Amino acid sequence: MARLKPLVMEFIGSNPEYPGKFRVGMLTVLDDILQANRRGACKGVYAACTVNRFAIQAALGQARRDRWPVLIEATAQQVNPEGGYSGLTPAAFAVMVRREAALIGLDQGAVILGGDHAGPHPWSAGTAIRAMAKARALVQALVGGGFAKLHLDATAPCRDDPRETHGGLPMGLIVARTVDLMDAAEKAARRARCRPPIYVLGSEVPLPGGGAAGGRERVSPPEEIEAFVAAVRAAMQKRGLAHVRSRVAAIVARTGADFSSRSVQPFDAGRAAPLVTLIDTLPDLVYEAHSTDYQTPRALGEMVASRMAILKVGPWLTYAFREAAFALARIEGQTLAARRGVQRSWLVEAMEAAMLADPQHWRRHYRGTAEEKQWLRIHGLSDRIRYYWHYPGPQAAFRRLVANLRRYPPPAPLLAEHLPAVCAHVADGRLAPEPEALIRHQIGAVIAHYAEACGARG
Repeated sequence: MARLKPLVMEFIGSNPEYPGKFRVGMLTVLDDILQANRRGACKGVYAACTVNRFAIQAALGQARRDRWPVLIEATAQQVNPEGGYSGLTPAAFAVMVRREAALIGLDQGAVILGGDHAGPHPWSAGTAIRAMAKARALVQALVGGGFAKLHLDATAPCRDDPRETHGGLPMGLIVARTVDLMDAAEKAARRARCRPPIYVLGSEVPLPGGGAAGGRERVSPPEEIEAFVAAVRAAMQKRGLAHVRSRVAAIVARTGADFSSRSVQPFDAGRAAPLVTLIDTLPDLVYEAHSTDYQTPRALGEMVASRMAILKVGPWLTYAFREAAFALARIEGQTLAARRGVQRSWLVEAMEAAMLADPQHWRRHYRGTAEEKQWLRIHGLSDRIRYYWHYPGPQAAFRRLVANLRRYPPPAPLLAEHLPAVCAHVADGRLAPEPEALIRHQIGAVIAHYAEACGARG
């Protein structure tokens, strides 16, 4: 274990002129970390699953400080060949992430790109034939864009699919589609003459972005996971993919941790103990934990110790972004409202207007009175507001907010009131009172919890 950090830096610094070799090196380091977890070490990797530029910057900055690999991932809804809701294709997303890494002097080899929920979900309202065709095109584009880790998720039912009594797909169909997507990715790697990706299998995947509506979140029965793994391996053998088995690194299961718009279901290591017992019988695998957002630092550490070597975090990052941006908007209102010649951003109002004008991203998720829905649009832990930051109105308002606070920096008393966590850092000169830096720090405080849990810090 003492070799992990030196090994990371050895690979990062070995071939500065050839990013392709970095991918090979850092995947080796990633596998070393996962193998250490399998042996019982409290080591892991967190995956920042986001397209938010500030969240990506914060994750990259944490990796640079820790000298630890960082996973930057995008869901199929966020990034796909059609642009997703972010407007980014896999190639464009890869360029953006690599550009941000270069700007802070982080070697490209420290960054591993991942595709999250790679499968038919974005197109599941249509027929299975159409959705799977688009899903195959997606994994091909991810591989071609340099994504080295794919979470293959074929659990989303399509319009004309048969359903089990619980509403989900039959396991045999999930298995067949998973292997179909794996085959498409392998063929894409051969065409691109690049190292093929490592895979995470989606068995019983929590709802993307959190979905618990109260009560206790389900923990996957070990026998179901075991049966799924066996079925996938048999299907891989039949499809001529037995050689890929060594690159199937993890499996997703329900761990008992989840969150809804209003509450968090905390991780309970006791309830998850049967999952640990099972994974110890599958020496090639660890768990990838989804919906880990808003868990306590202690709970995150317990998850890593429970063989959940990959921790996904997404909505918590953009929630922290919203917290910081809205806090700065309140500061702006208190300091610049009476200043002549300054036009306020009205960021909060611009975001509310955008969400009301186009409710498609939150209407099905938020219930209650008009006042309750308004509260949830801003404060809901599922953070449906993240879909609206790229809309023209909020974008223009955010740019004005940043410009205003660059010209008139936030006074210390208001920082203490609205962003208390940053005050000490600003006071001692570790953090400039610039709006972008303050936002990154707010997000970075979340990422630091994950770095600590994964044994990446210090």
